[in-house]
Amino acid sequence: MIARLSPRTRRVAVVVLRLAIAAVFVSAAIPKLMDPASFARDVDNYHVLPAALVGPVAVALPVIELVVAAALVSGVHAAGAALIAMGMLVVFALGMVQALARGIDLDCGCFGSAMEARVSGATVTRNVILALACLPIVLASDRREPPRAAEAST
Repeated sequence: MIARLSPRTRRVAVVVLRLAIAAVFVSAAIPKLMDPASFARDVDNYHVLPAALVGPVAVALPVIELVVAAALVSGVHAAGAALIAMGMLVVFALGMVQALARGIDLDCGCFGSAMEARVSGATVTRNVILALACLPIVLASDRREPPRAAEAST
C-alpha cells in the first residue's frame, strides 16, 4: 500500500510512522523506568522467565525502548531500530498469546503502572499492528549502491 504513494508522500508517511512508534515506545518506557519493581512484577506474571532474569529484563527493557525511540526520532539507524522494535513487539505479542493460552489473567505491563490493560486479543492485535507499522520503515532504508570505480575516480 505504501509503495503506491509518491516518493515524497512515502517519505512523509515513513517519518510519521517513525515518530508514532517512537512515541509509543517512550510512553511505554518512562513509567517502567519510574517504577521498576512494579514492572518486574508484571514481567514475572507472564511466567516465562527464570526468576534470576526478571529483574535484569525489567531494568533493561525500558532502556532499550528509549534507545529504539531515539533512533526512530533522529533517523539515525532508523531501519535497524524499526527492525528491533518489530522484533520486540512480536515477542511481546507471543508472550501475551502464551499467557492467554495458559489461562493466565494479567495486566500486560505494556505501559508500566501508568495504564492498566488486561492481556487480551485486543492487546495482542495492538502489538501486531504496531509491528506491521515498523515494516515500511525497515523497507524505506536507503539501499544505494556504492559508487562504481569509474564514478569514484571522477
